[in-house]
Amino acid sequence: MPNKKINTPNSILDVKQYIFCDFNDGFVLSDPRFVKIFKSCQKALKSFDLSFKKDVPYFKMSLARCPHCGTRHVVKYGFTKRTLVFKEIGKTKVKVQRYICKRCGKTFQTDLTSLVDKNSNFTNELKSKSEHLISDYLGSLKNVCKSFKKFFGITVSHQTIENWLFVDENILEFDLGRCSGYYVFDVEWIKINGEWKYRHTLLDSISNCIVADAIYDTEDENTVEKFLRESTVNKNKIAITTDLDKKYASIIPKLGFKHQLCIFHTKKSLK
Repeated sequence: MPNKKINTPNSILDVKQYIFCDFNDGFVLSDPRFVKIFKSCQKALKSFDLSFKKDVPYFKMSLARCPHCGTRHVVKYGFTKRTLVFKEIGKTKVKVQRYICKRCGKTFQTDLTSLVDKNSNFTNELKSKSEHLISDYLGSLKNVCKSFKKFFGITVSHQTIENWLFVDENILEFDLGRCSGYYVFDVEWIKINGEWKYRHTLLDSISNCIVADAIYDTEDENTVEKFLRESTVNKNKIAITTDLDKKYASIIPKLGFKHQLCIFHTKKSLK
């Protein structure tokens, strides 16, 4: 029987081979999971390079330069293992290249702040998604958590989302363009670090989007008036709908709005 050369299928090789090639100003990756990671990093790729070695994403500097003295006389110095959470992939173990400067002797690693904040495992892309979801779900943090689990398979606590959205108890405002002038205002209890706080929320009733959100220690007239005044500066002012709390009756007309009562709360009170 004559000898014949037989091509060995890649599927039985000990080491998987991933092919990178230039095509239409982008990369073609053989593994669908790597494609998702590459797309998540595309906007931040100006500051670092991304490659894949033995199923692990590997980040290194596009142009290695010491951040302390500015010299390019640096050499590789091992790597740091991290676990990042991507929007469509979930938790992924990565390696970040470390360097040592031959001039000043200091060590540093590849800067990933354009991809993920310092001391955080959640990527900026994932965090930005929470801002859109909080608007879609009218401020319900529980629904946002369920959405992350349902669509992305990622478990995120409502406390983590609060930490992303509410910084130093400042008002969080979304870029809504021109507000309609018709708003819905409500206050709810929320527990932060074991203490109960008051979450003040103002929504545009036409677009169903959050205009402003803030956390306060109290819910008195001064706090409510301060929140509404700051939240509606340079915005259309027509009407604000609230529940039947009596203190709103004197605050809202003072700010130049018509005061409307929620039909649901009114019917509930009549029953």
